[in-house]
Amino acid sequence: MQETTSILTPIMQFGFAGLSAVLLVILVWLIKELLSILKETNRIIAANTQAIQSVDENARIVVNTTNALKDEIYKRPCIARIHVD
Repeated sequence: MQETTSILTPIMQFGFAGLSAVLLVILVWLIKELLSILKETNRIIAANTQAIQSVDENARIVVNTTNALKDEIYKRPCIARIHVD
């Protein structure tokens, strides 16, 4: 039994070292994939932020225009009289 164990010891050590190397390569590959996904996600978030800022600016323009139009309408005597009543 002792002879069998001593014969298999180098094989088991090389097998473990090989498995460790394969797992390390897989881990490095997964980290590279994760980094590329994070870069793409950051690009998408930046584009979405820019789109939201554009929508916000358009909404501000619409609100300002609507308020100006409301003020112009209230300047009309017939509408101003209805609004006050």
